[in-house]
Amino acid sequence: ITINDIAAESSTGAGSIYARFDGKRSILLALHARTRDRARKHFQKLFNPADRAGEDVGQAIERIARGMLSWHKRHRYIIKTSLLLNDADIYEGISASFRPWSKQLALLLKARGAELSEAAAATTAVAIIQIMIAVLQQRVIFGSIAPIGNDLSDEQLVKIIKAAALG
Repeated sequence: ITINDIAAESSTGAGSIYARFDGKRSILLALHARTRDRARKHFQKLFNPADRAGEDVGQAIERIARGMLSWHKRHRYIIKTSLLLNDADIYEGISASFRPWSKQLALLLKARGAELSEAAAATTAVAIIQIMIAVLQQRVIFGSIAPIGNDLSDEQLVKIIKAAALG
């Protein structure tokens, strides 16, 4: 894709694009930053322990898994493009954006009555997030291609994530 292609698609001139961006890479980095900011807002609400106070741990994990899966599916192309940049700064940014959510999930686990120590809740939350991120990245990178020959529906993935998280 060229800057002229981007200009044509966005109904603007190449000069206007160059006035705001150094090139395609800076456009992609700006899109990544905007997507990351939207993700923060989405995940803050998704992981908020005060929301849906009546749900149990399993229900909370299902809700979070569904919310993460739907968000990643909606933003698949910008996430995939960001991952394909092979840029350590972007990878660190993605990793850093998920760190607060393991703390929030640990609070959610404790708030929902999980009989875990704080350390065990923190360890469990990190494991749950790692499982979800691995599944989501596989979905983002491969899309509908099943890497081992058979695809799972979103519902099947949610149930497996829940079982693994609670196991």
